[in-house]
Formats: sequence, C-alpha cells, structure tokens
Amino acid sequence: MTILMNAVLQLKVQYIGCMGLVAEIRDTALASLPPARKAEFEQYLTPESVARQAVSLFTPAVNPVRILDLGAGTGILGAETAAFSAQGSSLTAVEIDGQLAALAHLTFEHVGVTHQVVCDNALSVLLDPVFDRVILNPPYKKITPISLATESGYVSVSNLYTAFLVRAVCALRPGGECVAIIPRSWMNGEYFAPFRQWLFSVCSIDVIAVYGSRQDHFKDSSVLQEIMLLKVSKRRQCPIVSVYNGIAPLDDLRSKGHRDAMLNDLLVGSSRILRIQVQDALLAGLPTLAESGLWVSTGKLVWFRNRDILLNEPVKDVLPLYWSDNASSLEATHPMMGSRREQWVDAKAYERHVVLPVGSYCLVNRFSSKEQSRRVMPSLLSSTVPFVVDNKLNYVHQGTSRNTIPLDRELAAGVTLWLSSSLVDNWYREVSGSTQVNATDLRELPIPPRHALLDIARRLPIEDKPSHEDVDRVITTVVERLNR
Repeated sequence: MTILMNAVLQLKVQYIGCMGLVAEIRDTALASLPPARKAEFEQYLTPESVARQAVSLFTPAVNPVRILDLGAGTGILGAETAAFSAQGSSLTAVEIDGQLAALAHLTFEHVGVTHQVVCDNALSVLLDPVFDRVILNPPYKKITPISLATESGYVSVSNLYTAFLVRAVCALRPGGECVAIIPRSWMNGEYFAPFRQWLFSVCSIDVIAVYGSRQDHFKDSSVLQEIMLLKVSKRRQCPIVSVYNGIAPLDDLRSKGHRDAMLNDLLVGSSRILRIQVQDALLAGLPTLAESGLWVSTGKLVWFRNRDILLNEPVKDVLPLYWSDNASSLEATHPMMGSRREQWVDAKAYERHVVLPVGSYCLVNRFSSKEQSRRVMPSLLSSTVPFVVDNKLNYVHQGTSRNTIPLDRELAAGVTLWLSSSLVDNWYREVSGSTQVNATDLRELPIPPRHALLDIARRLPIEDKPSHEDVDRVITTVVERLNR
C-alpha cells in the first residue's frame, strides 16, 4: 500500500491541475496490483479512452446531478462523469478494495468534486434510489445463481456483472440514467433470461454500443471478452434504441454513425434474446427451428466423468465417440485419424444413458469466437450404429429434450447446409455475445420449411463438398422463392 500511494503522490506533483493525473493513477494502480488480488476481485480497471466513451453517452445536464460510481476502482469513471456534469454535482463511490478506495478519494479530490467513498461490498451496501447518474465497470465472474430484491420483486442473476447492474438500476431515481461497461453475453442465453426480463420491465434500453475487437478495449489488462457499453434509463421504454456495432476505443460516439431501431424489432423469441441488428428481411416469416418440429440438444458425454469407458482401439462391443474434431467439416469423420482423443467408448455407455440411436443428425460445435470465419459450424452425421457425442457438441434431431429421434438423412443434410450459410452466420453474430453456441439460441434460429430444406439437400449433395459460395447462392435462391 505504501509503495503504491507514494507512487501516486509523486504523480500528483507532476500533474497538478491536469486531468491526466486521473488516468495516471489508474495506470499506476493497474501495474502495482498483485495478480492474486486482481483475480480475487476481478479487477479490470477502466482505460481512460473507454471511460470517456462511456461518459459521453449520458444526456448533458445543465443542473447539478448526483452521481454513483459502483465498484469504483481508482475512480476514473466517477471522475470523468463529474467532469462532464454541471458545477455543484456530487459523487458517491463504492469500492470493496481498501487500497483502490483510497486512490479513488485522491482522484476525486484532484477533480474537485464533492464526494463520499464507501469502502464496502457493492452488493450489500445500502443505496437509496436517489441518483441521477450511475456508472460502472463491474467484475465479470460467474457465480452460483442468487436472487436480489428489487422494487418489482426478486430477480435471479448468475454473474457478478448482472448483479452489479441490478444494484445500479435500483439506485437510480425515476428518469435517472445508467451507463455500464459489461460483457455482451447477457443479451442471449438461458442463464440470463430472468435478468433480461427484469431489465426490460423496469428500464428503457437507450444505447447499445458493441466493441469490434475482443481485446483492444482493455488491452493492458489482457481481457479477451466481447465488451459493450449499455445505457439504460429508469422510465418506460423510449421508441428508439441507438445501436453502435464495431466501435473502437478511440471513436467519438457523439459523431459516429449508428442505427436506430425499435426495441421489439431487436428481440428474438420468448426468452427475449436481444440482437444488435434488425433481422435480415430474407429471414422474415420463416418459422424457428423449434416451431418446425426440430430440437437442439447437447451431447451427453462429459469426458472427465467417464474416463474409464474411453478407448483408443475398436475392441468388441464398442461404440463410436464424436468430439468437436470429428465434426470440423460439412460431414463428420470417424474415426479421426491422428486424433489424440479416444475415438471409442465401451458398452458401459448404455448404463450411463449417453448413447444416441442409429440415424442422421446435424452436429454443431458449442464453442466459437467472433474472429472465426463461421460462428455456427455444422456437420452431417449419419450413423448405422448407436454412438456417443461429447458435450462440447450440440446435435439437431426431431425429438424432445427427453427423447432423441433422428432425422432422415436428406433432411439432416438440408439442416446442415442451412446452418453453414452466411445468412445463419450473420444471424448468430447479431444474437450471440459469447463464445458459446447455445442450444437455446439455436432453437430460435429461423429455418425454411422441410420441403425447402430437402430441395437444398438435393441441389447440393454434401458428399460433393460444396463451397460456401455455392451454399449461399442456392440458399438465397430457395429463400427468395419462399418470400415471393
């Protein structure tokens, strides 16, 4: 603590009267924090460029405002907000780390704002709903689901950042605004559905700004995460949501081009997935995969719980085992020559209820990133024997969550080709903000009727290894005909 404070006091001498001290305090703290402490509190201190972007989303106010910086770190977000606000504004900061709380106090003193720094846990400190502006860059960490009390009832959260955002919104006065620097993952997926439902019911979603790179925003913290700026206000939903897609940390958002959309045009399905772009007109009117009588399930084998049944060689009564490596092209391969993964399981797999029935399926890798050429990577599997699928794969069938029913081969091929198209890739990129390709999200995917999927399969035999260009050309033709 003494070394860090001495370093900051030296900076204070150099930067008297200069806002640059605020950024230098943050940079010095980041370089000095022990890795174990950063990991414990998930401390990713906000860079100055990102802080300025976030603050620029607040509506300019001519009158003094009450500001809350929740999980303040060194106070850079609160300081930037105060500098953007009218004279006479006041600031409350909450920070659990005593060293960072002390630095936040120095930061606010330098800015000259009336302030109070509370060294406490943001999830348990008492906060009255009196703030005009709340700003936060919360910790990003999965937690065991908890229920938080709000004015409108309890809301279940499964990540620290959504828990912080609930507290932030609850601290707003009616009409107050909140800007958060958070992962985009809350916008889709089943885990975040209760949080989405709650947020949409108590707030207006005003601005969504998604960074184009997963690492440029917090480059000096080695964060690899799809991050966004979210602005909400405590009022009924305003007619328009402003959407910025692909921003960079040095962009001036006040002059950057963006799209305006109605919130309902950005929502998908009963779980209210929030997309970052209005759906392609070619997909309008198509039923979802679930509405078409298809279902997506996740592979049943968790390998580390079943090490004892994994086999390298096909001895008597073995079953094929499919990993993501086996499903790396349009048609699944088994066995995968040269793979370091076991390609077989013994008959005990039946006792563990991980075996799938003979037939055809579309396998889909459960993990991909925005940097990859395709987010959805499907592969046709037609098996003449029962088999097992690792849980890093999803599979499309025509049963239910409890009962797997295979597809006929031609339909499975049509589904595979549809999922490999640019139309689907673009749809998924607009929907998903994490590296997971969730079964829940895929069930909401628009898909042509069965006769059209069969037509696609007949035009593009998978064994001929059609190119992406051929797939897109045929699928566009088929879908345009459906829309006539």
